[in-house]
Amino acid sequence: MSGIGIIINPYSRANRSNPKRAEQFGFIVGDRGTCHRTKDLKDVERLAREFKERGVEILGISGGDGTNHVTLSTFLDVYGDEPLPKIAFLRGGTMNNLANELGIKGKSEKILSNLILKYHHGDKLNERDINLMKINGKYGFIFGMGVVTEFTKVYHSKDGYPSPQRAAWILLHCILSGIINGKFVGRLARRFEADIFCDGKKTPFVNWTMLVAGTIKNLGLGFNAIARAYEDPEKFHFIGMSDTPRGIIKQFPRALMSKPFNSEHFFDEICKELVIKLPKEMTYTIDGDMFDDKEIKITLGPKIRCIIP
Repeated sequence: MSGIGIIINPYSRANRSNPKRAEQFGFIVGDRGTCHRTKDLKDVERLAREFKERGVEILGISGGDGTNHVTLSTFLDVYGDEPLPKIAFLRGGTMNNLANELGIKGKSEKILSNLILKYHHGDKLNERDINLMKINGKYGFIFGMGVVTEFTKVYHSKDGYPSPQRAAWILLHCILSGIINGKFVGRLARRFEADIFCDGKKTPFVNWTMLVAGTIKNLGLGFNAIARAYEDPEKFHFIGMSDTPRGIIKQFPRALMSKPFNSEHFFDEICKELVIKLPKEMTYTIDGDMFDDKEIKITLGPKIRCIIP
C-alpha cells in the first residue's frame, strides 16, 4: 500500500479553533501516511505533484466545502488524465454539505481514526462514486447564483461568525421577511437577467431570482433542493427560479422532502452542459467560494471515489 496523504487547511473554521490538529492528525496517521498544513494554493499544487509521484492511495482533506473544491480542482489540474487517489473528506469547515451528503459525521479526529484503523487492518472500505461539475475551469459539487450567492455573502459577513446556528437564523429571517415582502429578502432576491442554454436549448425565462446546479442533493440546512442530482449518472441537475421570494419559500417543504419543485415559475432539468450569458459580470458561488464572470459554462466533470469511514 502506498499510503495516505492528508491536506489540512489551517484557515477553515474548525481548524482555526484547534491549531494542534495537524499534530493530532500526525499522531493518528503514524507511519501510514503524511499530514501537511497548507499556506496557500502553491502549497496545494506542490503537494499534488508530490502525491502523484509517490502514488498516494488515499487523499484526506481537512476543511469545509470550499477547501474540498480548491483542493480537488488543483489535484485534477496536476493529475491530468491520471485518476485521483480515493478521497476521504474529514470535515473541519464552516460548510460541510458534501460530508453531510455522504453521511460522514462526527469530529475530524474520529473520522480519521476510523479510516486509519480500517486501512491498517486491510478491511474493505465503504466507498461511493460521485460526479463533479466543471465550472469555467474549476471543479465543484454545487453552483449557485442570485439568492444563493447573496445568502452566502450575509452568512460570511463581518456581522456574525459563520455557524450552523447563524445560517438557520438568516434562513428564518428570510422566511419572515418573505411573508411580509420585507426589505431583507428583497435585497437577497434581487432579479437579474440572463440567457441560459441547457444542452443547447434556450430556457423559457430571461429574468431570474436564483440559479442552482449540482451533482449532490444537499444545498445545506437540510434542504435537498437538488433532488434529481442522481437521476442520470451522465448529467447534473439544474434549477432556475423566476419566482418571487414568497413563491420560493412556498417550495421549501418540497426541498426538505427531496421532491422536485412544482411551480410554473421554475425551470427544472437535468443536463450535460449549461451556458449562462449575462449582460455584465455577476458573482456566483462554487461550494461556497465566490467568483465573478460574464459568461459561465458548466459541464459534467470527472467522477471521484469517496471513502466513508
